[in-house]
Amino acid sequence: MNERGNVYVFGTAARQYAPLPSYEERDERQKQARQEQKRRAKNRAKVNPLTVLMVFATFALVMVSGIIYLNLNFQSTYLSKSVVKLSSEVVEMEKANTSLKERLEDSLNLNDIYKKATKELGMSPVKKSQIVKYDRKKSTEIKKYGEIPAN
Repeated sequence: MNERGNVYVFGTAARQYAPLPSYEERDERQKQARQEQKRRAKNRAKVNPLTVLMVFATFALVMVSGIIYLNLNFQSTYLSKSVVKLSSEVVEMEKANTSLKERLEDSLNLNDIYKKATKELGMSPVKKSQIVKYDRKKSTEIKKYGEIPAN
């Protein structure tokens, strides 16, 4: 046994015991630790009102930006849905127009039109003397040489 009452162990794997500090050293360390804590408490940085204001301003800016983003995202979604709705309405109208056009073309009969024009409206077929022919030059202009009759 050694001076502290510990058993001495031979070999390299034996633990090396550290000497225990005395009570006076421990009390001194505790006093120093308490004094250090007091010093740290005194040296703690006080809250700067400007820093707090900056934090709140940053938070408010982030919140406002988030709300604006959500509003724009909602408007974009709403507009895309309305575009899809209007596109489907256009497709339906085009189908309706196509079916009406086909019905109109099916109802047209040139013989019926000719009979109605000649018998009910008093029109007559065109005579050869009423047909005016002209030579067309490679131009899109039309020159007027005289008055065009009203009838």
